[in-house]
Amino acid sequence: MKKRKFTFVIAILAALAICLSLPAHAVFTAVTNTDKVKLFAEPTPTSPIVEVLKLGDVVKIYKKSPDGEFWEVEHKGNHGWIILKFLSPKDHRYSTEA
Repeated sequence: MKKRKFTFVIAILAALAICLSLPAHAVFTAVTNTDKVKLFAEPTPTSPIVEVLKLGDVVKIYKKSPDGEFWEVEHKGNHGWIILKFLSPKDHRYSTEA
């Protein structure tokens, strides 16, 4: 009985670890509205650059930074932060003012 309980606990902990490692669901998609848009590792322009995007690249938007200056995004598996003014909503039902 103890072995079964132990196995159950390990399975639950493994499932929890997998869930915590997955990114949250995107809120909407957006496109870059200029060329050479920097994807930063953190929501600050002095953090390392993860990737440089081209005009029209599509990103998944997750959330706004606490100061409201950046969007947390994903582009082709890369996660990072883009300055708000360099993105335009792809779905016009949403606004970057949100």
